[in-house]
Order: sequence, then structure tokens, then C-alpha cells
Amino acid sequence: MAHANGFLPTTYQKALEPLLQHYHVVSVLARPVWGDTPPSWLKNWSQMADDMVEGLKEMRAHQVVGIGHSLGGVLTLYAAVKEPDLFKQIVLIDPTMLAPGLLRKIRFMKFFGFEARNFLVKGALRRKREWETYREAYEYFRGRQLLKTWSDEMVESYTKSITAPSPQGKVSLSYPPEWEAQIYRTIPTDLWKFARRLEQPSLVIRGEKSNTFLEDGEKEFRKVNPKANLAVVAGAGHLVPQEKPEEVGALILNFLQGPS
Repeated sequence: MAHANGFLPTTYQKALEPLLQHYHVVSVLARPVWGDTPPSWLKNWSQMADDMVEGLKEMRAHQVVGIGHSLGGVLTLYAAVKEPDLFKQIVLIDPTMLAPGLLRKIRFMKFFGFEARNFLVKGALRRKREWETYREAYEYFRGRQLLKTWSDEMVESYTKSITAPSPQGKVSLSYPPEWEAQIYRTIPTDLWKFARRLEQPSLVIRGEKSNTFLEDGEKEFRKVNPKANLAVVAGAGHLVPQEKPEEVGALILNFLQGPS
């Protein structure tokens, strides 16, 4: 299970519960939480895909079911194309795959010195980083508009995963905003050629109200990889595994237990 930017694996436990009776689920933590690499190291998301592959090989994993959300979906796609023998099946959950028309605009703006993703970068760097207590951190996240459709249980899981005690006796954000911003700065624009080359049986899940993997992106995926299975979760946005964990878990399990 490859997690999203700004997230850690435990927030996916509810969505993955249906799999736990049938599979051994592991997650390779992304480099931002390793604590030993500056964000400037990242030039291309494929570097983080290489981290994932190396981690799986260290576990002596084989015939892996690769599941990834958002950033993690892209890393899973890269890894599955680079190391096809390592993966048996692929599940991409609202991957950060912008429609080709939007990617052309981003490349155009970048060529002329404009940064189309600047608002994401600035938003990441403005993130609140410290709270007096864990309960204060929970209440802060509970009140965020982005998390308004989440259950209290899911907000609790997110808060526990993304915070840690600070040396000053407070509670601090454990996923560095500088890393989150660098990931936004380096959103790839070459993904559709990898989607075309994806060979494994695949399921692509989109949140109906996603602001990331849009309907145009879904149509493009169907076009470039017609063998892939695509599913839409009604009423969900980009954070579909946290908003609708039961629906996502059922979709994944049905796909894995069906004909491949």
C-alpha cells in the first residue's frame, strides 16, 4: 500500500480491512518521513518509485498486489512498469494523473516561467506544524474543510499517524511540509505513456467529485489502457479511501477475487 502525499499508511487501514483475511499487507514508507534526506533530493517522482521497489525487494516480496493512492498511485504505476515481474495486480486509487489537456497547459506555463502548481506549494508550506496537546491537534484536523466528510474515527487515525511528541513537550507534524511542497513542485507530466505500458490486471478507482483524477482523466485511462477496470465511488472526492473506506475495500476485494 503506497500512501498519498501528506499521509501515512494507518489512515488506509479501514479501507484495507477486507483484505486482511486473505493477504499480508505491507507499506513502504515514502522518503519524506525517513528523516535523513533533504526535499531538494527529489527531482522526479520516479525516484520515490525506485525506493518502493527497493523496499519490496528487501522484503523478498514477489507477485505483489500493488495498491496506491494519489501520489502512491503514481509511484505504483511507475514501479509496475519498471519492474513488471514484481507485481501480479495493480490498484490505483484516484491517482495524481492530470488530464493531457491540463498537463499541456502546465508545461506551457512552466516554459514561460509560471508555476501552475504554486498554490499547492504555498498551501503545503503554510500548514500548521505544532499544537499544545494531541487533543488540540485532533480538534484542529476535525475542523478542517478537507476532512469534513470523514468519520471521527478516521480523523483520529489521521491525527495519530501524522503527529508525534516534540522535544518541547508539544505535538508536532511528523510529515515535513517542505517535503509535501517539493512533491507538488515535481508533479510529473509523463504519466500517460506509463499508463499505456501497464501490463498487469488493473483496477483504477476514482472519486466522483475528485479534483485531481477528473472524468477526463478516467476517459483517457480507458483510451490508453482499455483492459483496465475502472470504478467510480459516488459522492467521494480525491480522498476516497478515507471518505468511503468500506466501498473502496469492497471494490478492491471483488477485483482481486475475480477473474484476472
